[in-house]
Amino acid sequence: MATDQAQDELDDDGLVVQKYPTSVLVIVPPHGFGDQSLRYARSCLHNVHVGTKSVSTLSEEMVTGRLQDEFLVDAAVDDVDMADYAGVLVVANDGPSLLSQEARVLQLVRDAAEAGKLVAGWGNALEVLARAGVVKGKRVTGDPEAKELAVQNGAKYTGRQIEVSNNFVTARDEGAGMRFGQALAEIVRI
Repeated sequence: MATDQAQDELDDDGLVVQKYPTSVLVIVPPHGFGDQSLRYARSCLHNVHVGTKSVSTLSEEMVTGRLQDEFLVDAAVDDVDMADYAGVLVVANDGPSLLSQEARVLQLVRDAAEAGKLVAGWGNALEVLARAGVVKGKRVTGDPEAKELAVQNGAKYTGRQIEVSNNFVTARDEGAGMRFGQALAEIVRI
């Protein structure tokens, strides 16, 4: 029996290629990232038909999470332009932030903020947002170790579990999980 439906596009492994009208850029540290919050965030975005593209400073090898999730990112952080995305999500990692000194990461965050797009992060990703200079006048939360830097850069640090300030979403830690993901989805939903 013939059908009039178009065939789904398949990737090299025979899996259906998912296409979304918009995507969020997800910047992932090379190791020790928060697996659970990343899963919640990506799942909530996909539920409102918003895709994600993961990038990292390490693009040729697997990035590994705190709970041993591992995957290849879609591209290197140097190979993307914020103009192609509805926002940016900076993923936290255990210990000191592995992304806070990366010039390209800081520039992508600034580009998103200047364009009025979603800017988000949890835990020590607050350090990245503060160093990028995008927290001034915002109510934020995140790792208490980043509090002083955020306040020095003009933020009001609350220490609450989650803070939403227009297109700016921060969470204290992975405990915000699903609520953090839902806040992201609410901002960029189609």
